[in-house]
Amino acid sequence: MRALCLVAMFCLGMLCQSGAAADDSLRETLDALTPQIESLAASSRPADWALLRSCLYYALAGQYLLAGEGIATRLESGAVMYNPSSPLRHGIDPHVWLESRTHFIDCATLPRWGMVTLVPRSLVAEHPADVIPGVTRVLVVARYRDRQQRDFLDAHRARFADALRRLGLPAY
Repeated sequence: MRALCLVAMFCLGMLCQSGAAADDSLRETLDALTPQIESLAASSRPADWALLRSCLYYALAGQYLLAGEGIATRLESGAVMYNPSSPLRHGIDPHVWLESRTHFIDCATLPRWGMVTLVPRSLVAEHPADVIPGVTRVLVVARYRDRQQRDFLDAHRARFADALRRLGLPAY
């Protein structure tokens, strides 16, 4: 019975993941913005930061470009784990990503996986006890909200804004 329940939850999760028109529209927008996100992240990050380690600048670029499309997001920082119930789980700490009202958006997966990761919030767990095996795609292990982290993010937001000015792009 438990196995049947897990299979049903997995199928429901897959349907929720791919069936919503809003998901399709946001996916299309992200796919269209991909070259711009990559370019803006590369041109705004500190020169000594490896592109594969520049999640903050991918997130800032994604947030900026999505805002231009009328899509509001919030920058989050902390630790995440992809596929938390799988042997293929992959943790990232520290990490920076975006959240919209409906989705977890990770622009930093572009150089690794060739696409922005888009996960409906229903498939994101905020606590290990909330992970549903085979369904949960991301576990937010921790959110960093201390003063030192805010200062760090603010300093890099200012650096990103300077890069926008140097590139002749409007401020956000």
